Amino acid sequence: MRHIRYTINVLVTAIAMASTPIALATQALTQEVTIGATLQEHNNYGGCMVRINPAPSDAMLDGSFLNCPTGDSFVSFDCLNKSGQVSKNTAVQMFQTAQLALVTGKKVQFVLDDEVKLDGWCLARRVDLMR
Repeated sequence: MRHIRYTINVLVTAIAMASTPIALATQALTQEVTIGATLQEHNNYGGCMVRINPAPSDAMLDGSFLNCPTGDSFVSFDCLNKSGQVSKNTAVQMFQTAQLALVTGKKVQFVLDDEVKLDGWCLARRVDLMR
């Protein structure tokens, strides 16, 4: 009788765990994207942004969906450190890498974070310049 109860408890627990929704990742790696424009601003958007193509929600490598705006496809580096998530130096270096990609026509990959937004735009936590 104890074995039957144990088996039932295990099955109920397994079914409950299987039916629990999986939380969407808040950070994800993009496929290779192109930089279409850069933006620098003294107070808004974290100070520096780039427009990427394809848009963040279409560019996710693993098919995940990030809650990033798609209208103008911008992502912020937070060069002003408004979020406190990335140092100014690191943000500026990532922005410079994106500028290099724009000038040379190279593609980049980003790790984007949709929980940290600057004036509504998702934060770039990493940028990789592709060969």
